[in-house]
Amino acid sequence: MAYCTENDLLTLIPQKELAELTTDTGDTPDSQVVSEAINLADAEIDAYLGSRYALPLTPAPDQVKGLSMDMTLYHLYSRRSVAPTVRRQKYETALSFLKQVAAGEAVVEGASELLTESEQVQSEFSSATRVFSRTTQGDW
Repeated sequence: MAYCTENDLLTLIPQKELAELTTDTGDTPDSQVVSEAINLADAEIDAYLGSRYALPLTPAPDQVKGLSMDMTLYHLYSRRSVAPTVRRQKYETALSFLKQVAAGEAVVEGASELLTESEQVQSEFSSATRVFSRTTQGDW
């Protein structure tokens, strides 16, 4: 489930502008291009939040919806290589916040299930005992 919709994006920018970002001609936005940009933004969000929260976040907290909208618009503007400074800043701010959440320095308000330590991804490794060392290689 997407964290934002095309209608949500239309609350931030006019329909004509969204159409210009998604199609070469016409005044109607290309829903497929919008959907791909939303999926890209949501995948980035999930990549950061997945280490701390059970995904997908349903219903999406308003904070996550806002992040998704900002990141989606940045991706749409980037398609045309004309990302305004404000869109780039909002995108970078969103990424910074997501990194803080992943590091445990911030929380997503309204997200229901915080993963316990035993549920979080942890890495462990082991190996066989060492065969060669300085003392055992003296004859070589």
